[in-house]
Amino acid sequence: MIKKVILFSLISVSLLIGCSDDNDTTSSQTSTTVWEQKSQMLTNWADNFIIPNYNNLSEKLSEIETLSTAFTSNPDQQSLELVRSAWIEAYKSWQYVEMFNVGPAEQSFYNLKMNIYPTTTEKIEALIASGEYASLDNSPYNSAQGFPALDYLLYGVASDDSSIIALYSSNPNYGSYLTEIINRMISNTNYVITEWDSYRERFISSVENTATSSANKMANDFIYYYEKGFRTNKMGIPIGVFSNGSQFPEKVEAYYNQNISGILALEALNAIKTFFDGNGSYSLKQFIDNFATDELANLSSDISAQFSLVQSNIETLDSNFANQINNGLNQINVTYDIIQTVTVILKTDMLTVLQIATDYVDADGD
Repeated sequence: MIKKVILFSLISVSLLIGCSDDNDTTSSQTSTTVWEQKSQMLTNWADNFIIPNYNNLSEKLSEIETLSTAFTSNPDQQSLELVRSAWIEAYKSWQYVEMFNVGPAEQSFYNLKMNIYPTTTEKIEALIASGEYASLDNSPYNSAQGFPALDYLLYGVASDDSSIIALYSSNPNYGSYLTEIINRMISNTNYVITEWDSYRERFISSVENTATSSANKMANDFIYYYEKGFRTNKMGIPIGVFSNGSQFPEKVEAYYNQNISGILALEALNAIKTFFDGNGSYSLKQFIDNFATDELANLSSDISAQFSLVQSNIETLDSNFANQINNGLNQINVTYDIIQTVTVILKTDMLTVLQIATDYVDADGD
């Protein structure tokens, strides 16, 4: 996972201020409006995106917990399919919170415990064999837990469903590890939810133009997620963009399921689009429309059109990105290039309108 490096430099914004008192008043009003709208955006994000989506994820994880208990108590095909379905629904809901790596999530390294892929199967098997799970508290074992670990435990521990069921029936350590991973996911998620009760007020009031303000961090985290979590991890690394053309289909998201990496990408894109649009109020889109200069007057509609183009291209791909890489690499390369076009627009034009600097170093050379 590529780490963010915080920079302590911001865009220098020059305001053309005339000598008259009228010009001073106009400039002051414009500045106030900018920061007021940022505060309104933060309120909308907290109350209509971040907190509700975390709560939805928590509910989905609880469903996995209930169904996995039934499965480990009596492993059979039906109970296996039920817990798998719950895992897929929870994984979809995860796509709507992964971009919110601020506050409690950032402080607790939440994302790193939930969705580091590819998962490290050797570590998983070693922990299962030992029956001791304390190592999961340490960062080298982040890749042995979360959604990717469940992907392996539910689909990849044996060659077919009958063998998976037989394994859970004959070796209770597999059921114990499955339970441990789910419990940790629930605990980590509930910690973030609980901390947001007190963090919310600080979040929505932090609109100053500094590297650590909520407005700056959330805008940067949105772009960082689009560039790294969405573009790089879901597609760029597996198709070989950063490895001199060597492909790694085994590094796609949900590799062991073999059928939903494309579905998860579409869910993530929908989360990105919805966040950008803001459900019609106090959003990045609205902010751009209100404050973009004449040369960027069409910026928000251009971004929305590009998101739609990305969606239509992903929809043409195999829902199993590993298959797509192996059998239609050029098509997924084209999709990646379209995604990259949006990355440039977000990091340059959008941040210019927001009067925010990029707070991380792009190590990809883009």
